[in-house]
Amino acid sequence: MPNVLKVFLENGQTKSFKYDNKTTVKDVVYSLQEKLSIKKVQHFNLVLLNIKSHMPNRVTLLQEHETLAEIASKPGARHFRCLFRVMFVPRDPYDLLKEDPVAFEYFYLQCCNDVVNDRFPDLKGDTILKLAALQIQQHAMSSNASGKINLKAI
Repeated sequence: MPNVLKVFLENGQTKSFKYDNKTTVKDVVYSLQEKLSIKKVQHFNLVLLNIKSHMPNRVTLLQEHETLAEIASKPGARHFRCLFRVMFVPRDPYDLLKEDPVAFEYFYLQCCNDVVNDRFPDLKGDTILKLAALQIQQHAMSSNASGKINLKAI
């Protein structure tokens, strides 16, 4: 049976990669760049999330030269989930939007998921409510809604 790595994306999808002893993290990142049509891949990397950890939001950044075989051979590797994330945040997200809208959209979705998944425990309820209202407004504007907005439709 071939070695397969599942990479979890922010949109809920997974991408599977067959690998051998020479396949590196960099190979997978560039493959995902191509599949997702991302131009600014330098902001992205693979991370490992230990799903059995007592610190559920802590991730480990993988080095681009690491091979997938090395990662799979680590103790407890079956408890790791591999995620594709924006790990190197641009100085100005607006520049990212202008240069690579696909990467910006991925980053935006990642930020939304981080709030929903409670990766920012210091956020207060009123801040989360304001972010949710802003998300609803953004969605309504992007769907050209005018007048009264039906929240069930959104």
